[in-house]
Amino acid sequence: MKWIGQHIFDFISRFRNDIHVDKKLYDASGSAGATGKTLTTDGSTLSWVDATYTHNQSSTSNTWTITHNLNRYPSVTVIDSADTVVQGTVVYNSANQLTVTFFSGTSALAFQGKAYLN
Repeated sequence: MKWIGQHIFDFISRFRNDIHVDKKLYDASGSAGATGKTLTTDGSTLSWVDATYTHNQSSTSNTWTITHNLNRYPSVTVIDSADTVVQGTVVYNSANQLTVTFFSGTSALAFQGKAYLN
């Protein structure tokens, strides 16, 4: 609650399941985008890009090089084939590619799985 003059205002958050949008956002080509897309810019042009990327590592390896084309440096969550989260060292090669390396102690940890980028 907050006292303003002779009135008491109660600031309570109310969550709604509907959202009203006054305007649509359009990219440089006139597209309004789609579900799961994010509007980004390279400084001069607006474009819709994927908001997330899932990498499937089908070959056993301790080093995964992932080209995601998200044009940013996303967070990374890796799971093995048993759906267990695995920690690795992430190196961002560019805004569109990264490398994840896995070690257990001093030995390489090679496995198959998925990497979720967002």
